[in-house]
Parts: sequence; C-alpha cells; structure tokens
Amino acid sequence: LTDCEKCVVGEFQDQTGQGTCKKCPVNMYSNEVGAKFCQSCTENKYSLEGQTSCKQCPRTNIEEEMKKIDGIDDGNHIAVKKCKSDALGNVCAAATYNNQYGSFSHDELKLDQTSKKNPCKYDKDPVRYAVFVCRMDGAGKMHVVPSYECQNTEKTSKISDLADDSKTEKQKAEKLEDLTEDTATNGIGDVEAVSKVLDSIGISNKAEASTKKPINETMTKSILNAVSNLVDSDLKVAKDKTTSASQISGGVVNQMVNVAKQTTVKSKMVNSPRVAVIDIEKGKDVENKPKKKGVIAFTLPETNQRNNDLKDCKAESGGEKNANTILLIETKKGSENEEVDMAVVLITDATLMPDAKLSVLKKEEAATDEGTVENILKSLKKDMNDTTKTGSGPVKQTFVNSFITEVKVENQPPDFKLNLFMKPTIDIGDTSTSLDTEESGKRVKVGYECASYNPVNATWNKDCKTVYNTAKPGDGVLCLCDHNTSFAVLMSAYEVDRGYAQVQSYLTYVLLGFSTVGLFLTLVFLLPAKALRSTRSAKINICFTIALLLSSLMFLIQDAFINAEDTGVIKLKSTGCAVYAMIQHYLWLVVFVWMVVEGFLMYLSLVQVFGSHISKYMLKFNLAAWGIPLPIPFIGYFVFTKSHTVGSFTFTDHGYLADTMCFIKPESIPFYALFLAPIILVILVNLVFFALVAKVIKNSKSSGNVSDQEQILRQLKAAVGVMVLLGTGWFFGIFMSLPAPQFQVGMQYLFILLNSTQGIFVFLFYIVLNDQVKTHWLVKMGLQEEKRTTTSSSAAGKSAAT
Repeated sequence: LTDCEKCVVGEFQDQTGQGTCKKCPVNMYSNEVGAKFCQSCTENKYSLEGQTSCKQCPRTNIEEEMKKIDGIDDGNHIAVKKCKSDALGNVCAAATYNNQYGSFSHDELKLDQTSKKNPCKYDKDPVRYAVFVCRMDGAGKMHVVPSYECQNTEKTSKISDLADDSKTEKQKAEKLEDLTEDTATNGIGDVEAVSKVLDSIGISNKAEASTKKPINETMTKSILNAVSNLVDSDLKVAKDKTTSASQISGGVVNQMVNVAKQTTVKSKMVNSPRVAVIDIEKGKDVENKPKKKGVIAFTLPETNQRNNDLKDCKAESGGEKNANTILLIETKKGSENEEVDMAVVLITDATLMPDAKLSVLKKEEAATDEGTVENILKSLKKDMNDTTKTGSGPVKQTFVNSFITEVKVENQPPDFKLNLFMKPTIDIGDTSTSLDTEESGKRVKVGYECASYNPVNATWNKDCKTVYNTAKPGDGVLCLCDHNTSFAVLMSAYEVDRGYAQVQSYLTYVLLGFSTVGLFLTLVFLLPAKALRSTRSAKINICFTIALLLSSLMFLIQDAFINAEDTGVIKLKSTGCAVYAMIQHYLWLVVFVWMVVEGFLMYLSLVQVFGSHISKYMLKFNLAAWGIPLPIPFIGYFVFTKSHTVGSFTFTDHGYLADTMCFIKPESIPFYALFLAPIILVILVNLVFFALVAKVIKNSKSSGNVSDQEQILRQLKAAVGVMVLLGTGWFFGIFMSLPAPQFQVGMQYLFILLNSTQGIFVFLFYIVLNDQVKTHWLVKMGLQEEKRTTTSSSAAGKSAAT
C-alpha cells in the first residue's frame, strides 16, 4: 500500500488495491489529488468525463452551442439533458449512478416526482429496488434524493458462504478481513453476512451470550479489522429503511461486545482503525497499572483524533485531565464510585447505528478542522430550510460528534449510575453564537445532546443529562446516565428566532430608553413637591417608579459589560454574571410586588373607601415589596446550579443562568417557577382588583355638569391606566413561547410595546394627566393662580390618576 499513487485531478478511486483510477462521470468533477469521490456540478453547470471543473450551460440554443463548444452531437447526451432541465427550472436532470449495489439511472424528474423502480443488481430473491425523488432545498435548488432498499453486493454471497466453509476459525477471520477490505463495495447485506460468519466461529449476535468461547489476540484483531472496514463504508441506507438496517447491524454491535468479553486479552485495548475493545475485570489492573476505583480513561493522540483512527487508543487507570483524553467512564453505586466488570467498545462512526435523523459527515484525512467545521455548519444551516421527509414526518438533521461508546456492565449494583466524559471529535466552536441562514433569514444555534442508541426503533434517544460549556464545547461533554448501552454526543441545529429578532432588540432598547427618561422625569416632578408626595397614593407611586427605573437601567446598561461573544468585562456564567442576573431577577420581582400594591391601593381608594386606613402602611408595603422577593433569586441560583465531576473533569450545569446573557435561562424550571409564575400570580390578583374597580367606574354617576362624553373619556383613561400600570402587558409574555410562529411574533411585539413603554405610561398618568401635579407646578412657575377645589372634584382627580 505504501507504493500506491494518488489519483490525479479529474479522476477518483473509491476502492482499495486498484491498479488504475476512474475518470469522473459526466456532470461531475474532481479538483483534488487523491480524490475518493467526485463532486456534482451545480445548477446550470455541466462537465464531460474526467473534468476538473464544471462549465456554465449555454443560456440559449443549448444543443447547438454545446455541439460547437464540446463537439457533442447527441441531443440525448446526459450533459445536454442536464442543461436543458436546469434551464426549465423545478426539474432534476437525468443521471446515472454506479455503486456497490449496481448501476442505476433515471430520466428527467419534475419537482417531487419519483423515478421508475431500478432493480438492484444482486438482490434476486426477493427482488429489491432503488428509486430517486426530485426535491427542492431551502435555497430553491433542485436535487435528487436516492432511496436504496438494496442489500446485497457482488461479494455478499462469498462472505455468506464463508460461514459454512471448512476453514478454521482463524482462517475465516482472516478471510473476512480480506473480503471487507474494499470499503467502497461493502453493503448492508455484507454486514448481515459478516454477522453470520462471526456466529459460526462462536461469537453470538445476542446481547446476552450464553457461551463465551475464548478468542486469542490475533483472531480478535482480524475480526475487529473486518468490522472496522464495515464501519468505514457508506452502506447507503435509505431514511425509511433504517429500522430494518438496524436489525441487521445491531447484531454486529452485540458481537463486538461479545468479542471484548471473549478475547483472551484482558484489561488492555485491542485496536483496529475504526473499532477498539477492552474487557475490564473487577479488581484487576488496567494496562498493567493500578486503576482508580470506578474510573477508566481512554486516550488517543490528537493526530489520531483528527483522523478518526483508534489504532493508538489506550486505556488508563486514572481520570486525570489530559489533552489526549477522548473518553472517561465513571461507574457509581449511588453517589460513591463502584468497581465493576465492564466490556467497552469504541466505534468511530454511526454506520452500524442507522437513524433516519442521522447524517454521517466523513472527514477526509487531508481535510482541515476549519474546512470540516464549515461543511457541517453549511449542512446544518441548509437543514433549517430543507428537511427530508419520511413516512413518520420531517427528519431533523443530526451529526454524531464523538466516538460511539458501547458499554456493557455485568451484574449492575443497585442505584447504578454511569457517567461519561466524551470529547467531541470536531471542535465546532462557541455553540452560543447563532448562525444566520441567508436563504430565509432564520437564526439557528448548534446544540449538543447526549444520546443512547435503541436498535429496536433505530433511533438515538436523548435520555441522559447533558452538561457542557456552550462557549467551549470542545473541552468536552458530560453525559450522566443510569443505564448502559451505546452512547454518543449528537449535534444538531435548532431555530433561535427569526431575522426580525434584531429589529425587536432595537425596538426594545429605543422604547425602554424613552421609558427610563419618563420614569426619571416622574421622580423629578414628584420628589421635590412635598404637597404631592405626602399622599398615600403618591408615596406608593414613587416607590413603584424607583423599582421600575432600577430594573430598566440594569437591563439597558448590561450590554456595556456583557455580550454574547463573552468578550465583555463580565464573563458569561461567571460569579459576576450570576450576581448581575440575581440583581435583575430581584428588581423585577420587586416591581411585580409593587404592581400588586398599586392594585390593592386602587381597590382601597375606589371600592373600600371607608375602613381603608392601614397603620404604618409605608413600612409594611416596603417590607413586603423589598423583602418577599429577596430569597427567590438565591433559591434559583443555588438550587439549580450544580457541579458535576467525572474523574478530574468538572463542569457546572448552569440551570439558572442563560447562555448568552446574565439573566434567568429561558424555558427552564427557574424561569417558569421563579419568574413566570410570579408574573401570572400578579396578573391574576390585579385582574381581580381591576374587575372590582371597573364595576365601580361603570356604576358611578357623573358629578356636576360633566357631559357624557367627558365622563366616558375619564373612565377610559382610568381603565387604560389601570391595565398598563398594573402590568397586564406581561400577560402577553406568557404566550411568547408558543410554537405557532405568526402568533408568537404577534405576542412578542405586543409584549415589547406594552412593557417597554411602561415608564412612558407612568409619566403620562402620574404627571401629564394628573390635574393635581399639573396645577402644583403651574402655580409654582407662576403660570396659574392657586385656587381651592371642592372635595368631590379633588377626589375625582385623584381617582383618575391613581
């Protein structure tokens, strides 16, 4: 293999051990030396055989122009057909595909049209087919989605016959390694045939094997190399055929666990490029070194990590932090580490764990980390616009971004816990940063989740607790589980908000800025005027205004200290960030309590006019408003912020703090229980007060000679003032997380308009529309003579302003 020459540009070779390279087919190209596959020409471009790039299709007279340029004298030439199809739009050009299952072709396909069935070359009994469907992606570009139900390849029967061959077990294992070496020609039927051969040499495909026939190290390596070849293959499993494929490949995964148990090599890694196994015995040293109780670490040089190569993977006895650590397994009985008998299988790719939602992005050895990350991000962003569909509905694209770890613990202790530290194979960077999709204006965010594989349903289930630093996910992910099976870190994109989110942000800051000015002016006009601030309602209004002003200022100035890129003075999820978040949380809760006090005061003033005296009311109201909310932020932070340690790796699970700002984490238990619930309670209480006040307004009679129109306007002013000042605008915040996009957007804008302008309304109703305040300052400035007012009119003015 060391004498092999790389294919020149324009050529490729997807099989090993070949003497020549293949030319890239028509409408495909290769511009890299040593390519294993060719790239397809994009829309309105074409190429002839063996090209290094694609040409632009002629805009008019396609047949004549291509005949002049390339000498194509056939109107049915596949390149001509492609250019014609692309020119028409909403169609997919005719194409031919050659792979391990045979040769397949389809004519020009219209949007959502399915091709005629192509029989699989090697599937005779029963006959299976491949079909091709024309789809449009989120960018409006056409592409063909293949669906292969094929299983057998040219060599499937050869592998299957090996099970009944008279060869020795060692010879079978070596032959299996040879037959699967050409990874480009392996199919799902070959996986089934390999499983049959392994079963014939005493390796059961059942999870609980009854017999454990010893396998020496040489034979173990041959078996691992054969399965490694399968893992390194593109089996082309259709999205709607993953369940049947999982039933086939699941047996091989079980056999790898049984190989780990049956090998004569104990407490030491046995490696192949894509699969590595170890059987750890309770009470025995690992790699001839004493092991730390209940903790096993797996290391791999960083070069091998980049190339997904497990040949140099080793197990170590301790859990010390190391740049080469890719996996750390901690077994517990309750809260204490527990030593157990355990078989571990490491697999580089999810080839043998098919899932309709899973996308496999193989990383070429020559590819840079940056290039691989760029490809992943492009694919994830595209997926936000273009979701493949199966019989069960939309398919969300997900990548496996860690080595897959199969763990089998014998005789699990009671209250068993299995904690894993898993290092992502590709460092995607800060997952808190949103990715803008140019096609639709959506903003998406990459998220990591620990998952375990269910071979029966062919799905990765997110049933483990996931803990990682969103700013530095490359440092590792903690998976906290209570069972043993196949584990991996999944990576997918989800929508954060749409393009108008930035508009909403600007709108919030502008309105809140005016609101803050309004609150400041309210205090300017009320505090110096002793006559105005001496009344009970004025004192309550001043306290409410101060609390709302402090809350608004904390929100406005946070961008000066904190940003989503974590380059601010206050770092995200730091102690300073926690303090800032708790102060904001506390101040908003104080505002909510003052809202209730405002409502209660209004009830006393307009409903229970008599018997409404409260001794030392300001002391009591202030103790309630500033005291009741005080413990809530502390409860939120200290109860929902937890540190998790696996070996020497410690991560903090910030269940209280948001990822990109210093506030409560949205859509979390602390958010719902300690922020949203108080809002709802305030709204319900104030709605009761408002209903009682509205009833009084409705039944009240006009005083003096006030006209009906003036009375209606006064009642309307009082009603609107009550609704806004008592925070019913927060009511719309409850519905901002509903899944219906258009309804959600409407609620967001209503929430912003009503709550960001609350300070403006405070200024209007407390100052501008308050006759007492206006008269006081007009008299002070000499613009109006002081005059006495009747008790009834004065009370009416107070009632309207309250």
